[in-house]
Amino acid sequence: MTTTTLQNLDTPAFIVNRHAIHENCNKVRTVAYANGIHHLRPHVKTHKTKEGCLIQAGMGGDGRGGKDGAITDGMPASDVVGFVASTTPELSMVVDLACKYKVKPFNDVLYGIPICQSKLKKIQSLKEKLTSSNASGVEGGIHVLVDNTKQVDFLESFIRDNSSSSSSSSSEPLSNEKWSVFLKLDTGYHRAGITCDNRGVQLAMMVIESSFLDLKGVYSHCGHSYNINDNAEMEHTTQEDLEMIVQFINLLAKQLEQSEKHFDTSALHISIGSTPSMFFHKNSLNNNTLELHPGNYVFYDRQQMWTGACKREESVASFVLTRIIGHYPDTERNSIMVDAGATALTKETTPQGEVCAVLGHPELECYRMSQEVTMIRLRDQSSSFQFDDFALGSSLLLIPNHSCLSAACFSRYYVVDEKGLCSTDAEVIDEWIPVSGWA
Repeated sequence: MTTTTLQNLDTPAFIVNRHAIHENCNKVRTVAYANGIHHLRPHVKTHKTKEGCLIQAGMGGDGRGGKDGAITDGMPASDVVGFVASTTPELSMVVDLACKYKVKPFNDVLYGIPICQSKLKKIQSLKEKLTSSNASGVEGGIHVLVDNTKQVDFLESFIRDNSSSSSSSSSEPLSNEKWSVFLKLDTGYHRAGITCDNRGVQLAMMVIESSFLDLKGVYSHCGHSYNINDNAEMEHTTQEDLEMIVQFINLLAKQLEQSEKHFDTSALHISIGSTPSMFFHKNSLNNNTLELHPGNYVFYDRQQMWTGACKREESVASFVLTRIIGHYPDTERNSIMVDAGATALTKETTPQGEVCAVLGHPELECYRMSQEVTMIRLRDQSSSFQFDDFALGSSLLLIPNHSCLSAACFSRYYVVDEKGLCSTDAEVIDEWIPVSGWA
């Protein structure tokens, strides 16, 4: 790759700071361990790249491990035991890594949205690929998420119709043909997930009693934490999240006892968390199956700066590079225009308002956005904009409100390796190609 700096790139462009990603991933692993959570199942939906997966796993962006992937200062760190994916291309990406490296955590991946029938054939082919590569191992594999009895019905029907025993007199699938399931629980976010009451227990019993499914664990997303930036409230929310799950498992254990059904609920994996809440979850029960599954922490963004998960701009690891294309010195505007708009940043909102932020310039306000441009002005409108400091054609780095959505607008990431605040003079050291789409 020809050496170049960010200033020479066409704009808008998506920029990733590899150094910040390493620091973010290391911090999450060390803090989780200190909080008693020794297992991490990070989400890949934010970065959607093999390089990002390797860094999350502690192997370095090139897969060689060593210095770049090591935990800093020799601190003990949580073990990355698997991944979560939101699309089948993401799932396929992780399976490809499993086939290449043949080790955890790549051989253990959860398809992290409630399963639908149209995805089953693709997931089946990925399961077969994982098995044929000898990468899945005893504890690995692909897991799916259920929160509805109809999902159990169509999963059983699909497995029955596609198992090697379907042509024989046996109605039981082979053990390696069973599908591994996590039960999605609603612990307060009220998006996906079945309630943590008898309805959830009955769904869990359906899975446990099925000849075609194995109940691997329970999964909750602490998504309501995105609206919290108070430490005491965040701590209460994370405690409540775990308490609801524990109460649910106790209900399930009682139902199993009454039904005289043998199933070890203590072996269930308990997968919890979100990026805003990740530093507040604590393993108060000393449960060795508890795992944390944040995703946005790899890049961070303005939302995470508001929640407090990201403490400083130097930790933000992704930006949109843009150029100044307009000066408007009239008193009505007193502003500049840049060539990145909603198609590069999206119109996702954040509690602190504004459409994005300019890295390193807290005095500036990104106040208006349309499809291809954003307007930027001084927060203090009584002052005159110093247009000479922001020449036409010069470049700026914008912090997205939501980096997951902004990253998905681009088919290529330009990678830098900056230890401090990223600048437009930074040298491009690599290019990462994210997976995209849904099929």
